[in-house]
Amino acid sequence: MKRIAVCCLILALAVIVTSSLSFGADASELIKVYRNKVKLEVNSIRVDIDNFLYNGTTYVPIRAVAELFGKDVDWNAYTSVAGINDLRYEKEQLSALLPEHEGYSWLYNGFAEYGHRMKLDKITDEAQKRVYAVSGEVFDPSGGESTVDRNISLEYILEGNRLRQEKVEKAMLDSKYDSLTLIKTPLVSGTFWSEKVVDKSGKETLINSLIKKVEVAVDGKKEYTVRYDDTNSSYYEERVIKEGAGIIAFEKLLELDDSSFPVSYFIYVGGDIEIIPLNLYFPDQNAQEVFREKREMLVVEERLAGTAIQGLINGPQESGLAPSIPEGTVLLNIYMQDRICFVDFSKEFIDNHNGGSAGEMMTLASIVNTLTDFDSIDRVQILVEGKTGETLGNILLDKPLERMDDLIGETE
Repeated sequence: MKRIAVCCLILALAVIVTSSLSFGADASELIKVYRNKVKLEVNSIRVDIDNFLYNGTTYVPIRAVAELFGKDVDWNAYTSVAGINDLRYEKEQLSALLPEHEGYSWLYNGFAEYGHRMKLDKITDEAQKRVYAVSGEVFDPSGGESTVDRNISLEYILEGNRLRQEKVEKAMLDSKYDSLTLIKTPLVSGTFWSEKVVDKSGKETLINSLIKKVEVAVDGKKEYTVRYDDTNSSYYEERVIKEGAGIIAFEKLLELDDSSFPVSYFIYVGGDIEIIPLNLYFPDQNAQEVFREKREMLVVEERLAGTAIQGLINGPQESGLAPSIPEGTVLLNIYMQDRICFVDFSKEFIDNHNGGSAGEMMTLASIVNTLTDFDSIDRVQILVEGKTGETLGNILLDKPLERMDDLIGETE
């Protein structure tokens, strides 16, 4: 009587690979087998699984058999370890990769002035499943001349141990597959999986995916770099997925008729974003007064003061007005204490200033009047590299400054 055993072919291969790596020798062996000579049944139900018979033992793929018994197979390409585990809904781990609440927005910029924005509209929990409904649009580089549908309808779906993306779009610089597993557990370097996908033309292919690396960002959040390779071509995709933010970077091979090259986009800003009218004050060309410039600005997480200062750093948009912040200056920090706004600039704020008492006063009047336009701010303390008491020309920055109404010019 033939002995039939459900064995792990992939595990056997893992042992061979590991041995080869460990001892530097070729551990392969030429054997004679009989393919698909055994009819396999599970719980008296016939199943169609590729198998081979060798020395009275039937060998079948580990993944196929595990799935028949309701199990999941993990494979780590770096450690050559395969695991068979119970299927679990990894809601906690996977949901940590995406924003926690509805209303979260993403703004992306990328290749050849590409950009798109998306907003998390709704989070829906179903039995063993969570769906993040997202809508957005691709920016129009044509200035309104293009007739291409730029709308984006997208879902991030948590189910089992996978985070999947499903989308409907015509102009988005993203995957050529409308349905794709973005990442799966375990969330460690080397986690590998394969899946069949279909491109927009209806062509099916097999994608091999791998968590290439896991890094910790400066804010303490983990970032997962995931690579997706088409087994039938040179096409690839790569994403960086960050805890609490989702996808922060994307790259793919753009395939044209006569050439192929990488294209990408990166997150510009993410969070609770609103477009809010702000008043910014810039000096005139004669450095005698500052004038109000009304600006519609993207404000993230209600960071009004920081957004306003960044607007000053970027410079005016209206003709006749001049920049007030020295070139190269970086806003290092901004915070409130007892209705005083503390603004910390990099050393370029002093080192790159053009000088002159009039220009120095215009710089201070621009900053102080812009910030004290907010009801919550009475005075402004300017810091340089975290320190008070620095000098801007002949002006000592050792005390909080009050609003300078006498230096505000009348706008027509």
